[in-house]
Amino acid sequence: MANHPDDLPIPSLSQQAQSRAQARLEQARADLSRMARSTTPQPDTEAAAPAPVTYDPAAVAARIDLMRGRFGKAREDAVSALLFLSDAQQDCDALSEAAALNRWPLMSAGIDLLHQSLRRAMPGEAKHLDLIGLLIDALYALRRAETRPDMGRAGEDLLRGLRLAAARELPATDA
Repeated sequence: MANHPDDLPIPSLSQQAQSRAQARLEQARADLSRMARSTTPQPDTEAAAPAPVTYDPAAVAARIDLMRGRFGKAREDAVSALLFLSDAQQDCDALSEAAALNRWPLMSAGIDLLHQSLRRAMPGEAKHLDLIGLLIDALYALRRAETRPDMGRAGEDLLRGLRLAAARELPATDA
């Protein structure tokens, strides 16, 4: 049987000193054991608070870029514009989900305004398409306003102006 260091007597110490040394050694082991347990993540307690889920802001910008590129081609004729107005609503749904995940209220309001405008716009009307292009471009500014705390007021002002422009340029809906 192998000798352990704590099994060996300490020759130069008295019996009382040996028992104190043994007690301190046991206390140190207990302290190390407690520290090891406290630093090891416990599966039940650590899993209670998951990290909040966010949507990558770069992916939001990429989706807006794609929508802007498709819009440029849609301006060529009324059929392409009609197809874009229908397809862009799906982009708005995805962008709206991303804005909700990131807790971006200004961006959400801008996307909602674009979504409503896509439904109300007529593909043959140049001023309607100009407004849609303006709303898509405004999404860039709204995204930036969401990521910079000093631009909140500017984002609110931009939204107010966009709402006025949409009310002026697009026909009112019955539904």
